[in-house]
Amino acid sequence: MKKLFLALLVLITSLPAIAQIKSATLTASGLTCSMCSKAIYKALVAVPFVQSVTVDIDNSSYAIQFKEGEKIILDNVKNAVTGAGFSVAAMQVTANIAPTEVANDTHVEIGGSTFHFVHINKRVLQGLVSFTVLDKNYLPKSEYTKNRKYTKMACYETGYMASCCPGTKSPDKRVYHVTL
Repeated sequence: MKKLFLALLVLITSLPAIAQIKSATLTASGLTCSMCSKAIYKALVAVPFVQSVTVDIDNSSYAIQFKEGEKIILDNVKNAVTGAGFSVAAMQVTANIAPTEVANDTHVEIGGSTFHFVHINKRVLQGLVSFTVLDKNYLPKSEYTKNRKYTKMACYETGYMASCCPGTKSPDKRVYHVTL
């Protein structure tokens, strides 16, 4: 009985770590010099749930590590970049995911945020998984428009849950559209 209790305790305490956003790689646009890169770096490290940022000046990219157990709000990361006067050209997110079956237009909760998978075949995601954010202001407009054809759901346009979303309880809840 003690072994069963201990096993359940270990399982319960490890569950929050299973569905956790761990890191992101962000590419910024509009940079012209190293001072621009430094402005973005300062803005990113000021985000409360960011643990560390590594800059690649040559590629205008930022490897961001998030604090363990914190709720990660990708819009806060994007807003830090835009607040520094630049824009996001691409964002790839890596999360630790418990075995989860996904297909096109599947909604999945990861670390307290909802992710809508677009343009993917049915598969099971497990462990560390990287995906690309497809929402407005996370990639060039032409890329955003190109990906629109892969979903008919209204939430792609607004970035917020709509009646088309499964289990919609709150139409003002943010949903991030991603692909593998």
